[in-house]
Amino acid sequence: MLELEVSNIGGIEKETFEISPGVTLVTGPNASNKTSLLKAFAFALGAESAPLRSGSTEGWVGLSNGDIDVHRQVTHVNGETKVSGQSLLETTEGPSGDPSSLATFINLLEFNPFRTAIRHGDPIESLLMGPLDIEDLEAERAKLIESKKNLDSKISDLDGSRAELERVQEKRESINAELDELHEQLSDLRSRRDSAEEQDELSEYHQKQADLNAERAQLSSDIQDITDSIDRLEEQRQAAVEDVDEAQQEAEVYDPDEIRRNRRELHERLDTANERIETLQTAVTANREMLDLDIDWAGSHEHSISADRIRCWACGSMADRNRFEATIEEILDSIADERGKRDELKPQLDELDEDLEAYNNAQSRAADSKDRVRELKKRIEQRQNSLQTKRELLADVNEELADVQQQIDEVRETHNGQSDKFDDEIEQTQKKVLSKQSELTRLDSVLSDVRADIKKCDELTQQREDLRGRIQSLTDEIEQAEQRLRESFNTTVADLIERLEFDSFERIWLDGSFEIVVAREIEGTIHRSPIAHLSEGERELVGLVCGLAGYLTYDLDEAIPVLLLDSLGAFDIERLEPLISYFSDRTEYLLVAVYPEIAEQIPYTTHELGPSASVN
Repeated sequence: MLELEVSNIGGIEKETFEISPGVTLVTGPNASNKTSLLKAFAFALGAESAPLRSGSTEGWVGLSNGDIDVHRQVTHVNGETKVSGQSLLETTEGPSGDPSSLATFINLLEFNPFRTAIRHGDPIESLLMGPLDIEDLEAERAKLIESKKNLDSKISDLDGSRAELERVQEKRESINAELDELHEQLSDLRSRRDSAEEQDELSEYHQKQADLNAERAQLSSDIQDITDSIDRLEEQRQAAVEDVDEAQQEAEVYDPDEIRRNRRELHERLDTANERIETLQTAVTANREMLDLDIDWAGSHEHSISADRIRCWACGSMADRNRFEATIEEILDSIADERGKRDELKPQLDELDEDLEAYNNAQSRAADSKDRVRELKKRIEQRQNSLQTKRELLADVNEELADVQQQIDEVRETHNGQSDKFDDEIEQTQKKVLSKQSELTRLDSVLSDVRADIKKCDELTQQREDLRGRIQSLTDEIEQAEQRLRESFNTTVADLIERLEFDSFERIWLDGSFEIVVAREIEGTIHRSPIAHLSEGERELVGLVCGLAGYLTYDLDEAIPVLLLDSLGAFDIERLEPLISYFSDRTEYLLVAVYPEIAEQIPYTTHELGPSASVN
């Protein structure tokens, strides 16, 4: 016998409903609370919620027999609805998956979301796949796809690196060829100058001037490189400062002291609840032992006290057995209440743990970013000191060049000869050499950066290939789960159609897009039709058949002993009776809501509800 206790659900104020194993037909006129009764059953089995009675803020259901003990409560306060207690699906070892999704295929009532979707021609993929519990796989795949998109973007930014490498290498080869030509020109000019004036006093000064010009060019190049480096480091330092500000702003959202204080309080409340439960459980055990002991005494010849009276283990006074049993029930209710309070505390504690972790992560990021800021600041200061030194050296070289130029001018006033022409050409050629050498140095730096980019691009490409493999593996796993579900579902639907002799349909199946397709014979020809092309009654029939197929596909007939059905108007007696007979062999309790005139034609136990909220 299965007993359902209902309080303030739908139109029922407080009633108890008992059904025997097998088929139970629930019937009655309109406003007799058939729907309320079925929704109360559905809530006990696993539905997410249940409608409260008008004017009530709290309702509950209890479902029990020798193997089942389920208590669920729904409250509505300040516009918020809360549900406590575990459903039968949550307490039963059986099919894995989300209990509320599985409940869809046990509670096949009129407004069942799966039946409603087929009735309206809406998509059913998410409803049918809900119990598969592949959300973690899809979330991981989405995360990997997003990571791959980021890698695609980075690789795209580096795609031109190989072409840039080829361009820089060609440019470098060209400059080296120009340098070789300039060195030949210098050698020729010096040779011609020496032959024209072997003892030219300007030679020493020109060589010194050339050396100083080379040193000045190198210092200028160094100064530019250091300046560029300072600019890059300053950009990195500013980005690190922004990271510090962002992390600190994230950390300021939380009050760690308050979080830790609230955690301690919640842990204390959890400990108190556990101690209270343990104490109450001890009291239950003691009372039950007292009852068992008294039964043993009552059966002995020496026992002279009535079995209806028991001595209290706590105070020693005599009390009625019924009072003992009532006390045990009260304590069990208190234990259930304490467990409900304890379960409400655990999500709060999890949320506080997440807040504390977020705070600590933000603090850690802020500290790392501050270290980065200090490191960059130190490197900038080092570069600035080096820059100052280079500028001072450049000023000294410019001053020395001015002195050399002055000496050259003085010598030229004295030595006005053929060598001046060669010296000017040599000086101009040397400037060209220095310019090309400086450009070659710059290209070497660019070449190093490009090669680093190519290496990074290769590494990112390998990471992307690894991600592709992982994404494909997850996609295959999801598709295989979907394929297994489709095949099992289609096989079950075909079996139902054959067993229930639905002659109007040749076949009903789920296609690759998770859409229901129906095949019918019209004038000797088989026609395929989507759900939208069926009549309202046909959609109703297909919706229930597919819902029942889901019930069998997920093996709920082996795990849950109850199946609820109503709104069977699409079935005539010839179809309804074999359907009920078929599923009565697959579930211990089959509860079916039908009209009174239908109930009279089917040989099953009937519970008739009156026009009030009571259950007869």
